[in-house]
Parts: sequence; structure tokens; C-alpha cells
Amino acid sequence: MKEFIDIEKGRLQAIFEPFNKGGSWMSLFEPGREPVRLGLIDGYTVIRVAPHFDAKGEMKRIDFWLLFKSVGYDEGFQHAHTVKVIRWSQDDTYLLDIVDDRNRRYHIELIFPDQEPALASDWKRWRRYKVENRDRFERIDAEILTEHVRIAEEWE
Repeated sequence: MKEFIDIEKGRLQAIFEPFNKGGSWMSLFEPGREPVRLGLIDGYTVIRVAPHFDAKGEMKRIDFWLLFKSVGYDEGFQHAHTVKVIRWSQDDTYLLDIVDDRNRRYHIELIFPDQEPALASDWKRWRRYKVENRDRFERIDAEILTEHVRIAEEWE
């Protein structure tokens, strides 16, 4: 089972790689509320995978826990979030929609520098800042990952 989970985790993580490399922005849609633009996202990490099987032993679905960190996450814990993803869809490589266990939809879009030059500039500035502060971010990233893995493992 562990090998299966590791393979699925890698497969799911690969879906987020273009967004991690090229930069993305995210919006949140909650039932009965106005959409909220969450802004630029530094990165997405699949931190837990839970397959569900039917009575015949065939897999019927996979839930996964996704950690995402907003640009500026070095300014405090409120910029890092973990959600339990119960559904996702991707019509093309630059758009992704995920739905969490509270029926909130997160819409993710890759940044297109020619169409969104201000976002692309902000993304480049952020990435440069992270490189210039590599030691600091290695420590922060390790702390965030440890905390959010614990959160995901305790999630019902």
C-alpha cells in the first residue's frame, strides 16, 4: 500500500509542477459568497494521499491533502494553508480546479507574462528574494512542512 500511495502522491504532485515553476494565482469560491482572489501562490505540495476502495477492493477515489503557500509566506503562518482535496479537474495545462471537503472550490491559473506583466514581475521579484534568502527559507519551509504534515495526518 505504501508504494501505491507514494506513486499516487508523485502523480498528483506532478500536476502542480507547472504552477510551482511558472507561478500562479488562485481564487476561492465558497457557496453563497463572493469569490475571493487569494493572489500569487508560491507553491503547492501534496502532503498526504488517502485512497478509498469499494467492497471488491477496487479504488473508487483518492483524497489528498494539499499545502499551498502564498507569496509572502515568510511574513507569518496565515500565508500557508492545507486543504483536503476531494475532487479536482483540469481541462488544460494552465488551469486547475480543486474542491475541498467543505465544498469550497479553488481555481488556479498559471501566470502568462505577456498577458499579466505585473503578476509576472511580482513573481520574478519573489523568486529572486527567496534565492537571496535561501537559508532562511530552508528553515521556514521545513517548519511549515512539519506542521502541515501533522495537520494532514490528524485530519479526519
